[in-house]
Amino acid sequence: MTSLSASDTAVVIVTWNGRHHLERLLPSLVPQHPGEIIVVDNASRDGTVAWLAKHYPAVRVLSNDRNRGFAEPNNRGAAATVRPVVAFLNNDTRCHPDWLARGLEALEGADAVGCRLLDWEGRRIDFNGGSLQYLGYALQLDSGRLLEEVGSEAGEILFPCGGAMLIRRDVFQRVGGFDPDFFAVYEDVDLGRRLWIAGCRVVFAPESVVYHRGHGTFQQHAPARLRYLMHRNALATVLKNYEDDYVRKVFPSALFAAVRRAVRLSGLRKESFYLWHPEVEPTAPPPAPMEDAWLHLTALDDILEALPDWLAKRVAVQALRRRSDAEILHLFRDPLRAIVEDAEYIRWEADLLETLGLDRIWDTAAYRSRASAFADPLPERVRLLRDELRRLQWWGHFALAHPPPVCRPPWWRRAVRWARKPIARAAPGRG
Repeated sequence: MTSLSASDTAVVIVTWNGRHHLERLLPSLVPQHPGEIIVVDNASRDGTVAWLAKHYPAVRVLSNDRNRGFAEPNNRGAAATVRPVVAFLNNDTRCHPDWLARGLEALEGADAVGCRLLDWEGRRIDFNGGSLQYLGYALQLDSGRLLEEVGSEAGEILFPCGGAMLIRRDVFQRVGGFDPDFFAVYEDVDLGRRLWIAGCRVVFAPESVVYHRGHGTFQQHAPARLRYLMHRNALATVLKNYEDDYVRKVFPSALFAAVRRAVRLSGLRKESFYLWHPEVEPTAPPPAPMEDAWLHLTALDDILEALPDWLAKRVAVQALRRRSDAEILHLFRDPLRAIVEDAEYIRWEADLLETLGLDRIWDTAAYRSRASAFADPLPERVRLLRDELRRLQWWGHFALAHPPPVCRPPWWRRAVRWARKPIARAAPGRG
């Protein structure tokens, strides 16, 4: 295999009102002599294009008519080059002097490389590899930890961080690039899943270092909009990428779990809707939990609304398959990470996974044990359930098969029984 060099690389940077970021990034990148630098501008209003033309005329600029997010502009940049390697960088980064050289070394034995991201000062970890929860929620490993506290082992990872990665251009095109419908958030996770499905290999290069200011572009967006993308794109990742035997179990679980989380996050007192709980008054939930509940439901509704389109994407992904999920799942690293700090939810989820037989794949017993780390409302729920059962025993003029021993008929039923006794005794003597 021919050795790769910096001149074989096109570096693609997407920016939106990020001229102040480029002022720090480009001086660290240009001295590494990549073959091409492509900046895709998402209709910035801060003079980015004019500034680039004046200070970096060799940089190729592709202008969009509006903010098209992260995925589609990166695809456009990759399609605009003929270099055999494409590197993607966030605009709010700067590169270690050896970033590109070390990344290309790692790419010699792989199809894609995830670089190590540190904070701006180089003291703490931003990306040191990643893990994936089975419902599609990704996590950056060691994020926030001091650099000297973590290891520096290279090896296989499920997905690179889209903020600093290298990939062979032909591979990127073959698997479909970043999914433009993701817009942003988890588009790199989805790409990593497809790479492994297609038989490719993704590795982590800890010596290829980039310094990250931290969501410099995302800070211009409302946090709720980013959380919405997180929930929606997690569902899309599940639907697209699991093979048939798994998706039949995991995707319904993802739908059920999204509804369950929405109800619990809403602050809703479900008992206020129960006929057997007349004394419970509805309470107005606080705004923040309601927002999170709406985000879950909006994400769920949007996936279902566009379900035919997502299923078409699934067909395309599964046509790429050269590797089974059984060969990939170990790269998830922490598939049963608790994404909700709610003991009752964790126990319910473990029950669901076991019912579907997924405990043969993942350690649901260990997951269930995590419930003890969170506040446990179960005793109160048990008390309410017992009260409900006592009320239901006599509701609608029928009894439960095994009524609670302490349950007594209401006063009016006892009065009716008492009133009927003399009538029953007098009946035979009539006529």
